[in-house]
Amino acid sequence: MKKFGTKQLIPLAMALMGIVFAWIGFTQLGFWEKEPKAGFFPTIIAIVMVIASIAAFFQTLKEEDKPSYNKDELLVIAGGAAVIAGSFIIGMIPMLFLFVLFWLKVIEKGTPWKHVIIIELLVAAIVLGVFAGWLQVQFPWGIFENFM
Repeated sequence: MKKFGTKQLIPLAMALMGIVFAWIGFTQLGFWEKEPKAGFFPTIIAIVMVIASIAAFFQTLKEEDKPSYNKDELLVIAGGAAVIAGSFIIGMIPMLFLFVLFWLKVIEKGTPWKHVIIIELLVAAIVLGVFAGWLQVQFPWGIFENFM
């Protein structure tokens, strides 16, 4: 019998988190009433997350080797945790811009400032235009919420 470890625990935890987010999207934010509501996009992403997590769980059961983690995988997880933590302090949108800036200049090393500015403008257009404007996703604003 295969041992139960982190390779199985993480997909199960992510599936559980996806179920919670889908429930919040359906019950508290609203999904669809003649048009998409604020919970539409988060609920879709949560459902995809549940499906992907279940698939990842079953894939880990087929693996025979001992789990190993490399530095690059942990950097992505640490970056996601930093965005979540920073979202409560300075807000999600400013934190996303800082994350993209940090990732391109520090992790990717050597990205020219011209490219960084273009990418930041594209991120701003997508996040603010599509998610905040069209889909009405309610982002946490942290300390900036009082100014809005």
